[in-house]
Amino acid sequence: MITWLKLLPSWAWAGAAGLVLALVVGGVQQVRVYSLQSQLETERSSLLEATEKLGACRATRTTLLGQVIEQNSAIAVLRSAEQERSAKAKEEQQKAEAAATNVDRQAQEVLQEQTPIGADACADASAAFDNELKRERGL
Repeated sequence: MITWLKLLPSWAWAGAAGLVLALVVGGVQQVRVYSLQSQLETERSSLLEATEKLGACRATRTTLLGQVIEQNSAIAVLRSAEQERSAKAKEEQQKAEAAATNVDRQAQEVLQEQTPIGADACADASAAFDNELKRERGL
């Protein structure tokens, strides 16, 4: 077997060994490239999916932001209306209190009217009420 090895010079064997080594390294690198390409495709698809989700989130955020702005303006309108109603209710309450004070004063005046001794209390009360009605109606 040694004679067979001597058929080729030593530099040829070194070149052949280098060629085999280059083929093995090249083959290993090719396998590695195929592996990395599949990983790259996986990463690209996950990145594309994440980008689509991000776009959907941004669209949803824009929609929600618009709705929040609408709700805030509606709340501002409601608050303004509530303040107007509150002011109007205070005015009406003051008017009602003034009217009630006036009615109470008139009732006190009627109660303070004295009937003469020996007079018919029912007839005098009826006359007092008639007089009060005339005053209220401006007759």
